[in-house]
Amino acid sequence: MGAHPGLEQIYREHHAFVWRVLRRLGAPAVDDAVQEVFVVMHRRRGELDLARGPRPVLYGIARKVAARQREKLEREPPPLALVREPPPDPEQRTAQAEAARVVRDALEAMDEGKRMTFLLAEVEGMTIPEVARCEGINLNTAYARLRAARKLVQDAVRRHQAREEGARARARRR
Repeated sequence: MGAHPGLEQIYREHHAFVWRVLRRLGAPAVDDAVQEVFVVMHRRRGELDLARGPRPVLYGIARKVAARQREKLEREPPPLALVREPPPDPEQRTAQAEAARVVRDALEAMDEGKRMTFLLAEVEGMTIPEVARCEGINLNTAYARLRAARKLVQDAVRRHQAREEGARARARRR
């Protein structure tokens, strides 16, 4: 156990990663979920294989915690504290919402493997070998998933841009 970093160090170094992963996995109460991830890690420390580093372990725990939170939310209504205020500028809010919708729809259309590979690599900035370790998959599979996910997002953005351009062209003809 001496070869592995302590829980306090793991928390300091990986808190932000765990928070972002939980947010992307749809955990409704991200801060509570982060705490739960580190409590589980502490409780199960002797059973966990940290030889590949803490990120794959934290990722695996985060997936389970987020799933439990989502299941619980389906049974109970969310507390008011989870409702966020929108940005003040209506144009900015509309543009952000539209861009987020396009990407969210593309991500939701993907299977979980492609979605998480894309998020870990493109958003978290993890290398593909790190992603493969986190997800417990072959390196070639991780590369293939990332290529496929990128194409799906690019296609969704292109379709959206074509629809927008078509709408602008129709508006100009009027």
